[in-house]
Amino acid sequence: MKIPQRYLQNRTSNIRQEYATINKSILDKLNPSNLYRFFCLSLYRNDYYKVRWRIKDLARHTGESEDALKNFNKDMEAVLVRKRYSEPINHPVYKFTMRSLYCIPPIEQPNFITISHLFMKVNLSVKVKGYYIKLLLIADNNKIILSSKKLADKLGMGKKNIESYNLDLYNAGLLKFLSNGFELTPKELLLSNDIAKQRKEWNPINSKNVVKLAFKSK
Repeated sequence: MKIPQRYLQNRTSNIRQEYATINKSILDKLNPSNLYRFFCLSLYRNDYYKVRWRIKDLARHTGESEDALKNFNKDMEAVLVRKRYSEPINHPVYKFTMRSLYCIPPIEQPNFITISHLFMKVNLSVKVKGYYIKLLLIADNNKIILSSKKLADKLGMGKKNIESYNLDLYNAGLLKFLSNGFELTPKELLLSNDIAKQRKEWNPINSKNVVKLAFKSK
């Protein structure tokens, strides 16, 4: 028996926000690729910082294969809560499939940065983009005064990868080298934290979706 179409609504999060915030405490909890994936996920949060996405939705936005994301849900346990819910499907055997509801952590004032959605349009690999977010998290006035070796030690990455990624960022116009380090040049990609809005907390008393019952006294 087919399930009526009205019960098969697309419940994935399709509305993109103008920016996403990244807490500085996340720096050591995700590798560069997962950090960029987290950024993409956060861009599609609702006012309560919830995202309904499937792995294939994430793959579509990062430009990766679904196989590359096979460990994504497990890796994300370090920074967010993922809840499971059932959703009806048209299938000869199974009536439901399990979906994920990702709960994005709230902003940790004042230790966070705000990145524009335009960062998704930058033509760089997922790894390099995630590495750039790490640089933005540790930079002081957009400057990082560290050698490649010291930066590699700080981020827990290989020195050769650091040098390769820096060159990619330089060619993309997002970094310029200094005599004792380098300066990040994100321009319109890094936004003021003043525009960031904290997540809303769901209040069942004020929710429009809650049926309010009135009891008459005898």
